Amino acid sequence: QACVGRILYVGAMETVEGRTMAELMVLLINERTGTNVKIRYYDDNSKLYQAFRSHDEETRIDIIIENTADAMTFMNKDRQKDLDQEYLTAKSLYEKELDVVWLKAFGFKNIKGDNNPSVSAPLIRNDVLTNYPLLPRILNKLSGAIDERTFKEITGKVKSGSKARNVVKDFLRAKKFI
Repeated sequence: QACVGRILYVGAMETVEGRTMAELMVLLINERTGTNVKIRYYDDNSKLYQAFRSHDEETRIDIIIENTADAMTFMNKDRQKDLDQEYLTAKSLYEKELDVVWLKAFGFKNIKGDNNPSVSAPLIRNDVLTNYPLLPRILNKLSGAIDERTFKEITGKVKSGSKARNVVKDFLRAKKFI
């Protein structure tokens, strides 16, 4: 209820996976809080991060989904073999250096090439949490709810032509999140 009347911006890459996961978070936040949430799409990761660091109403984004592989690259750090440790390292680096909070991981692993898995999670700028203190609790409901099979299933439906919003609405209803 503290979120009603404000606008939150979710930033996502202009990919099927990016659109699907952004719609998932938008719908969950909107349904659970009444907050007006909009998505801003990017075709370049550097533009996404530029907006994530911006405080300008015209360009800013408040929440993104990131994976540990891209996060380690962004922070100029070597990848770690243990994905749980890599998640903790990325989380710590982002909090210290970017003032960004990593929420709990979704539960699926991104496969970038054959042997390059990574973990994905929602990230929120720390200053946003002041105005939206319920966001972590709401978004952490997705932690573990989306395994490999579910992720492939929902993104597959979107790739086949279904609207991302409709696919994620069905998923959230089936899980009784909305």
